[in-house]
Amino acid sequence: MSFDVCVQWFRRGEADWVATDLVLEAFGSALIAEDDFGWRLSFGQEAMSDIYLSFDGDDTSRVCAVTVNRPSTADAMWVALFGLLGIGNSVFFFPEGGLFVRSSNVREHLPIDLIEALGEPQPIVQSQDLVRAIQSS
Repeated sequence: MSFDVCVQWFRRGEADWVATDLVLEAFGSALIAEDDFGWRLSFGQEAMSDIYLSFDGDDTSRVCAVTVNRPSTADAMWVALFGLLGIGNSVFFFPEGGLFVRSSNVREHLPIDLIEALGEPQPIVQSQDLVRAIQSS
């Protein structure tokens, strides 16, 4: 079954942009292939995921969101996503879940409708907090 998790950046309630290179670097050597639709991540045998970036139109140098389809259970996946939450005003979320942030200061940048839909952002302090959030939903 397919499942997505997302990291998105905001500034004053609107989409914000971060350098594509910063996002790709977070996944390091796990980033193994690119095609017209996105990238493939490999964290070892039987641990593959797809990653999709939301670019600024035709400008591929910056993104406002990252979606990981079929996220791997490998620790490296969650460390990378946790790392992305340390860049700018970023928030982690998933369907039927909540909002998760590394800094409480991010809340003031989130769109009100996002908070109304998914609830108040919950603080996380380590990568495994993301895994626990999914497991408890």
